[in-house]
Amino acid sequence: MARTTTSPDRPLPAPEAIEAVLFDLDDTLVDARGSWRDGFADAIAELHARSPALQRLGSPTAIYDDWFRRYGEEAHRAAGFGEWQASFTIESFERLVAEHLGPDPALAARLVASYRAAAPARLAIFPDAEPLLERLGARYPLGLISNGPSELQRPKIEKFALERHFEVVLVSGELGIRKPDPRIFAMALEALGVSPAGCVFIGDNPTDDIAGARAFGLSAIWVNRGDWRAPDPGDEDALPHAEVRELREIPALLGLEGG
Repeated sequence: MARTTTSPDRPLPAPEAIEAVLFDLDDTLVDARGSWRDGFADAIAELHARSPALQRLGSPTAIYDDWFRRYGEEAHRAAGFGEWQASFTIESFERLVAEHLGPDPALAARLVASYRAAAPARLAIFPDAEPLLERLGARYPLGLISNGPSELQRPKIEKFALERHFEVVLVSGELGIRKPDPRIFAMALEALGVSPAGCVFIGDNPTDDIAGARAFGLSAIWVNRGDWRAPDPGDEDALPHAEVRELREIPALLGLEGG
């Protein structure tokens, strides 16, 4: 169920006060994390079937959750949490192979190639994304702000023809700034010709999406898919105005009848 969170400074605006709605892409509209997990499982399936060492770590998806994802997060953290780089994926496979099978750069390279082919093919749009975009787009101008390199984010947008729903699409890798930098929110609002107070941001990342949007004066709805730690309840400036588990909950939350 939708759950309005404690945010005494400003409730969600009434439907007639909303000027525009902004969206995040990965794990808000498209199941990026699911594609990474399933693509990884596809990439290592053959090796896993003949490797007792990998089998002892668990299923391919368990290896992704327990090992591979952590390797990528550690590489990202070491780089200062900037844009995702292809080298992080390479480093993650090299670590997986070296730590559990013994160093083998050629094997790691083959796994990287398999993963890069498998993950995009596994990408799916959440089933309630298109209905929500159609519903909100009929009433409000919509915008999209996505963190990531253009070569990764644009194919996701194109795969599902998402650009047709939006009056502005901003990809951080094309701009040199990324959420939660207030400049990227400012660019979107300027393009739409709306004010922060009249804009609602919908995203899954508590830091980049929710805290970033709130810091610029937007209302924020957190799509909590269970991938991120909840914001500190004592940090009022980082709390979402509302929290949902599924996009289908949002129209009713915004006061649109029949949502």
